[in-house]
Amino acid sequence: MKRIQYSRNKRMQTKIMAKPKYQSLIVLVFSEIMFLILSQEDHPLYERRFPLKKTTLVSQQVLNAQFILHAALDVFDEKYKSSKELFLKEIDQKQDYRVYGYVTPSNIRFLVLTDQDEERVKIFCQLAHEQLIKILMNPLYQLGTQITSPSFESVIQQLLQNKLNQ
Repeated sequence: MKRIQYSRNKRMQTKIMAKPKYQSLIVLVFSEIMFLILSQEDHPLYERRFPLKKTTLVSQQVLNAQFILHAALDVFDEKYKSSKELFLKEIDQKQDYRVYGYVTPSNIRFLVLTDQDEERVKIFCQLAHEQLIKILMNPLYQLGTQITSPSFESVIQQLLQNKLNQ
């Protein structure tokens, strides 16, 4: 048995872990966010993983955030059909991380994987939606293609640091 200590929300917690049977064991790293924007046809328009703070890895294994987000898409679609809200709240949870969903009126979907609370994620999604509208209104942007704008990247980075890392 191996004892691992990690810090979360200014308190120390201890987890006892058995030696991993497989090298691909997923271990979560705190204070990181995976943000994904999907088109109406499920094509990724924007996908980024942002470390918010300098953190040390708990072990060699790293969170496979893409897998968790794509696995949450089915739950996202079910909740979207039964809800009239843009922000779908928590749609999935893996250990200490939660997946939140947001859908625009044009059916572009946001997925956010984080350990932050719901209210912060909701505000972030609303502000990210405003930035997406600016990109979509740009006459040089072709609908359905990946968003590669450096200004969009920097604004999203600032939003993540300001809204989700308070």
